[in-house]
Amino acid sequence: MLTSLRQTLRSGRVLILIYLTSTVLGLLVALPMYSTLTRLDGNSLAFNELLAGFDYTVYQDFMHEHGEAISPLLSVGRWTGIVYLFLSIWFTGGILMVFARPAAPLPVSLFWQACLHYIRRYLRLFAVTLPFLLAALLIPLLAGILLAVLTEEQFTERGLFWIVSGGFAIGFVLTTLVLCISDYAKMLLFMEDEQGGLRAFGKAGRLVLRHPLATLGRYWLLIGIGTALFGAYFLLDSLIGTASWLTILLMLLIQQALIFARIVLKGWNLGVTHAQYRQLKA
Repeated sequence: MLTSLRQTLRSGRVLILIYLTSTVLGLLVALPMYSTLTRLDGNSLAFNELLAGFDYTVYQDFMHEHGEAISPLLSVGRWTGIVYLFLSIWFTGGILMVFARPAAPLPVSLFWQACLHYIRRYLRLFAVTLPFLLAALLIPLLAGILLAVLTEEQFTERGLFWIVSGGFAIGFVLTTLVLCISDYAKMLLFMEDEQGGLRAFGKAGRLVLRHPLATLGRYWLLIGIGTALFGAYFLLDSLIGTASWLTILLMLLIQQALIFARIVLKGWNLGVTHAQYRQLKA
């Protein structure tokens, strides 16, 4: 895993390219939103109340008064999220090419070629993965909620909470399993020149289930690292706060560092999956 991390960090140009793309997409929403909020809010000091923490009453009052002006921007945000999802799929082929050529830094032109070459395969894989993902998450969660409703009279509130939490936990495990299988399916599409997304997903599923510790175990470890990073961010947020523009700027820098770390973590995950797939198929 450390070798994959070093290879990821050596691909500085690729990481910066992905980071800048994410930043530009974020600014496409943030700048119009800021301009609109400034124009609508005028000289009001209402939003200064949010510096000390989120106040739903302030938000609700503002949306009640200016909701029609804000709604188009929220729609733009949703479309930007869809574009970001597409770009996340688009970058996969280029990131994997980084690990396929570990001897030297990958030229940016070859990175773009790999992105273009594999995008159709990964879009088909996404179309296959999405129904499994929704089923893995929603079925256990809804089953837990339904069970809690049916047994409401037999359990206390704490018991009902644990029933719903159990459904959520099962859904989380199944969701991570589907995502892990999808990552190994990406290796089949990339390394074995497989064309069918469903066939690749099925083969990857059998591989993951035969080697759960080597595949899913490492996936959970990387999820744990990502969770720890988010936990550190929220801890710093609670300690530093946003009581002044200086602390806001500091938290903005920390937030951007977290975004870059998340990009590194994604590349690291693909690198670990790439190396593990080669080892298991050897």
